[in-house]
Amino acid sequence: MPKSASRLKSNGSHFASVKKQSPWSTRLRRLDKVGETAPIRYSRNIAEVKSQRWIIEDLYRLLGRGSFFWDNPAEGLGVGVAKGHNYFDLMKTGERIKTIDASCKENTAMAKELESVARREDSAGHPETAREFYHRATLFYEAAAWPIFDSDDPEFIWLNQKIDECFDKVLASSPYPAERVEIPFGGKSLPGIFYATPSRERAPTVLVIPGMDERKERVVNPRNNWYVNRGMNCLALDGPGQGASLLRKIWVDRDNHGTAGKAAIDQLVKRKEVDANKIGVWGNSMGSYWAPLVAIKDRRVKALVTAMSCYYDKNHIFDETSPNFRLRFMWMAGADTDEEFDRLAEGMTLEGKEHLVKCPSLVLHGELDHLTNTSETYRYFNALGSRVKELRIYESQFHGIARFNDDIYMSSTDWLRDRLNGVPPLLRRRVVLVDWARQEHPVDEKALAGGFSYFRKAAE
Repeated sequence: MPKSASRLKSNGSHFASVKKQSPWSTRLRRLDKVGETAPIRYSRNIAEVKSQRWIIEDLYRLLGRGSFFWDNPAEGLGVGVAKGHNYFDLMKTGERIKTIDASCKENTAMAKELESVARREDSAGHPETAREFYHRATLFYEAAAWPIFDSDDPEFIWLNQKIDECFDKVLASSPYPAERVEIPFGGKSLPGIFYATPSRERAPTVLVIPGMDERKERVVNPRNNWYVNRGMNCLALDGPGQGASLLRKIWVDRDNHGTAGKAAIDQLVKRKEVDANKIGVWGNSMGSYWAPLVAIKDRRVKALVTAMSCYYDKNHIFDETSPNFRLRFMWMAGADTDEEFDRLAEGMTLEGKEHLVKCPSLVLHGELDHLTNTSETYRYFNALGSRVKELRIYESQFHGIARFNDDIYMSSTDWLRDRLNGVPPLLRRRVVLVDWARQEHPVDEKALAGGFSYFRKAAE
């Protein structure tokens, strides 16, 4: 766990931008726009977070998982089901968790319950049923490990062993080729899972980069693999600071995900199943920051999808949201002090690098996402060096685009398959607003660029 440390002196500053006092530094410009906080002097060290935990606890009792994340509870359940959970498992476990301290216990209890069913069905000679329950158990063991931010914690180590044990059973009974792989990286190796098409013939392949607190076993649903279902291979990777890489103490820095992605592609192109000329990359949440780094680092990337925006300033996620994101990323980075972490976070932006992304790009964004707000995401999209690019804005959705999780996974996989197979888009440049009925609407880009709250344009 990161050590407590004083973050700011009275005459200190946050990021370098603090030193440049703007005319707005003492004014709140508008309440409905997240941002404008980088110039504000403040203190938010770990000791203060821990001393104010009662606030988080009270919010958790009221909102459950929603006190940490952005989607409402019902939408969160929908996301879980899309990833392979059973709705009633989630409901039963959620009802038992009344405080953060109960999270590990109750998620582990549900995981054990599901694992016992899997073992029973396995011994009865029902591999298909056993596989489903092993997978559902894996997801709950993952959830149990989530609140532990310590690579040396014995419970965290045990939970990772259970994740591996259950997921190995999922892989062993897979109806299509699926295997663990190791990607050499900095004298160690990054763990990944490679899924191939049933024929093992050469095919387009997608490198899948999970979000900040996601991992390779969750980011692709092996029981409904969007890529394999569409004739593509995929590699789900625990990059630096993610999943099992944290057990190996492979820490994340500003840009080493770009190097990690290149190392993964180096291994992919050696495989007989992989068409080296048809490599795509998909990244969500913090992966939307990491995936473009791979495309910039490696020109073999021929198509890029990013979802759940995290492109620019990281003060939004580390200083304006629940403190758990800051604490978790400090662990992921191996940073022991707030000062050390601030120096890292200051350079974590794609601003000024967008033009280096040359491959076709699809950007999926929730209209009310405040980790990179809509006008910032549009600015990123507009600056991309891609000749073919599309921005899909999901109306009234938050960071996780929860209501449309099925849509964003399916539509983005279709888009990747088309681009990798050389299918031309209807338009080279496209911006649409998707409403709750999944209907597309044209956008007033001038209003969007200006930060207007209403930017839907009448159909032409």
